[in-house]
Amino acid sequence: MCLSVYILKVHKGVSFALTFLFLSCVFFQFLFCSQARAGKFHISKAESAYRQARRQYDRLARSPRLRKDRRSWIKVINKLRLVYLAYPDDKSVAPKALFMMAGCYRGLYGYSRSKDDLKNAIMRYEILVEKFPESRLADDALYAMAELYQRQGKLYLARDALEQILSEYPKGDRGGRAARKLKKLGFWPPRTVPRVTIASKDMKEGTTVPGAHAKSPSIPSHSATAIIGSIRYWSDKDYTRVVIDSSRAVSFKKGYLPANRRKRLPKRFFLDLSPAYKKRGLKEEIDIRDGLLKAVRVAQFQARTVRVVFDLNKTEKTRVFYLEDPFRIVVDAFGEGYSRPCPAPRRPHYPSKVTGKSGEKMGNLSLAQQLGLCVRRVVIDAGHGGKDPGAIGPSGLQEKKVVLEIAKKVAAKLKARRGWQVILTRRSDRFLPLTQRTAIANAKKADIFVSIHANAAPNRRLRGVETYFLNFALDEEAMRVAARENATSRKRISELKNILNDIMKNTKVNESSRLAAKIQENVVEDLRKRYRRIKDLGVKQAPFFVLIGARMPSVLVEVSFISNKEEERRLKNGRYLDKIADGIVKGIVSYARETEMAYLPSGTS
Repeated sequence: MCLSVYILKVHKGVSFALTFLFLSCVFFQFLFCSQARAGKFHISKAESAYRQARRQYDRLARSPRLRKDRRSWIKVINKLRLVYLAYPDDKSVAPKALFMMAGCYRGLYGYSRSKDDLKNAIMRYEILVEKFPESRLADDALYAMAELYQRQGKLYLARDALEQILSEYPKGDRGGRAARKLKKLGFWPPRTVPRVTIASKDMKEGTTVPGAHAKSPSIPSHSATAIIGSIRYWSDKDYTRVVIDSSRAVSFKKGYLPANRRKRLPKRFFLDLSPAYKKRGLKEEIDIRDGLLKAVRVAQFQARTVRVVFDLNKTEKTRVFYLEDPFRIVVDAFGEGYSRPCPAPRRPHYPSKVTGKSGEKMGNLSLAQQLGLCVRRVVIDAGHGGKDPGAIGPSGLQEKKVVLEIAKKVAAKLKARRGWQVILTRRSDRFLPLTQRTAIANAKKADIFVSIHANAAPNRRLRGVETYFLNFALDEEAMRVAARENATSRKRISELKNILNDIMKNTKVNESSRLAAKIQENVVEDLRKRYRRIKDLGVKQAPFFVLIGARMPSVLVEVSFISNKEEERRLKNGRYLDKIADGIVKGIVSYARETEMAYLPSGTS
């Protein structure tokens, strides 16, 4: 028998939030009862953790007082988030945790009317649909998204979600409702293929012989069609990064188009993405005009092929790769002045007269400076931020706040000690996509990139410090940490091998490994001078998205476990954060000194 039976009586004046809460209870009680009748009495650890969170949610749903308290909602959301982070690959529990998180934000919106709560609800629904398209909750999430988009007045987005239900889940329980809602919104009959908006100029030049193909995922032609939703870019004088966001994986082919004076078109290269549709309303031309790329243009080239064209100006080299969860294609463009010798320091630490191969004097530049191996500019990245709080400790301490404070301390100490230029990817509580972080480092031509994070694990007893550099993960724990920081699954992490095979050719693995060793050694050493039970977890390698695409030695430091009660308590202490910052600075300085000394001419002191 079921544990309880819910009878829904909807009266006039019942709030939107209360109605939604009650319907959610009915749905999940039905789900539990069905499993019980089927004889599925064995409860996994993941299911047990989820049920604990559900019980906390049920208490909230039953209490009018708690429902008006924002902190009570956030506690339930955090509980569900921990369940999701602990079991991101569980196809039963992870979708339910995401769905309930979205439902909580949706219910909270019923009281707060905060647009941020609405955005958070939509984001959780989107993650569920993207990561678990086979889940029985996927079409429910799409329908809920459509309702929220309608509430925001974004009717075309609501239309997209409803049409996705009809195209991908025609036999689901939401199909009929989706059709009726489309008719009510005036979007009937549904589109089978989006309106093809072939742009003029080069978009019609489909017979051009393509150049070498960039490595892309192999997608069967009969696969579900992706939606190309947005194109973002970050640019500086000699470097531009363009990111193409897609709702699911697509294959892509790279081709080149010669300059056409008659049509006033510069030399171009293009990416053909398939199977894909261009999202309705996506801007068809993005002006960059920074001297490197003139513009990026996008159009529906064929029925299921989107073409993205890059107008080249002074571009010396381009590189294309892709990232997953969510799927996006990254295009890096480099100018001829991107790779240059390091500038001489204001007060050279190791002066020497160096003569080049042709006999000309090279001034006070060491060989390390000529090879670009010196350190003058450092980018410090505080992980997470804004809508992404990162890991959350037992008492509610957020990773994003801790690592920002450490990053600021590191920047101040580096400037005071060496006089280097130090750049922070973020100085405040704001969200940055992972791809933008290394884009900042590349654009600023940084010599070192250090990303600072706090660790977390389902086992609250785990503690210690570890430092990572970009490579294939060699152990299960490294896979878990990378999956958590990438906000993806361990299965997807293992699938990164094909991506990394190409990217690693341009990555300074050996230098990154040495930098990681220096930082790890000094952080542990400095903490042990003042604190007991500091565990050295060593230097590890894993495929972190935040490090992919960096053109300089780059590492990710997990400074302590925020999920451990003692280490969380320490992370609230300014002295503890100072010691961590001291260790990171000493590690960077030690790496820089060792690198420059290794390349000084013989006889120089």
